[in-house]
Amino acid sequence: MAFKSPEGLLLGAALLGLGLLALLLGERRGQRRLQGALDRAFLPKKGPLPLPYLLALPLLLLAAGQPEASLPWRENLTRAVLVVDTSHSMAADDEAPSRLEKAKALAQAFLKGLDPSVGVGLVSFGPQAVLVLAPTTDRKALLEALEGLRPGGVSPLGNGLLQAKRLLRPEGAERDLPESPPPALLLLLSDGAANAGQDPLEAAAELARAGLPVFVRPLGDPRGAVSRIGEGLFFVPTDPLRLLRLAQATGGEVLQEDFRPLYRALRPHYVWRQSPRDLAQGLVVGGFLLLAFGAYLNLAREGRWP
Repeated sequence: MAFKSPEGLLLGAALLGLGLLALLLGERRGQRRLQGALDRAFLPKKGPLPLPYLLALPLLLLAAGQPEASLPWRENLTRAVLVVDTSHSMAADDEAPSRLEKAKALAQAFLKGLDPSVGVGLVSFGPQAVLVLAPTTDRKALLEALEGLRPGGVSPLGNGLLQAKRLLRPEGAERDLPESPPPALLLLLSDGAANAGQDPLEAAAELARAGLPVFVRPLGDPRGAVSRIGEGLFFVPTDPLRLLRLAQATGGEVLQEDFRPLYRALRPHYVWRQSPRDLAQGLVVGGFLLLAFGAYLNLAREGRWP
């Protein structure tokens, strides 16, 4: 155990010593006054300090030094990345209220049934491939990031897939995975249109070599649709065949509303890690609980607070 604030520990020890000295002097002064006013037979009996108080004081003293210790904890290394198309075509309204809003609703449904210990990240593509959020178990932050997505620009689908690959299978100094990689996959929410960046099928080949399946949920009318976007009417294409080929090339599947294949693929992969943990808060809580318990015992036995 180490102390982040040894000066706090020393100051706490000094204040505790001064407090105990003042308490001792005050008690002796009170005893002399009582001895002068009462017969010895009527003097209150002096008892020892209740044990909870004796235990609480060192806890609070240690907390003043802000101690931390390296403690073991179990982490689930299973990861998933939501890859969401935010290109201009996702504003089409052939999915109510739009393709992008449908994608958000599907992502929320997926997260609702997912093991909360699985880390999930978010990558968007359109007009560029962007890492929106690294894999995290903070579902609130992930949902807020999803809500912030807006459609616009070209569709670099292949770049989005490679951005997700770098998250799940980092290389070089950033790599921190066991020899046997934990389960990881991509959930692609897109209409399949790609008109910029790297060829999506070349990106799929890299994902397959890395052991990263792509599960896809096609969005939009398979025939394409004429849709009002802004103030004009546009024909907005889709490419469900490309999405099917991506899934097949990487060992994934084409999904509709059932995410159970994803949940089965994202089986837990737990490891034990050592991490420094701040003990100050726990010591403070423990110290005050002991003080409260000591006060309760004193009230029950002697009918007074200390």
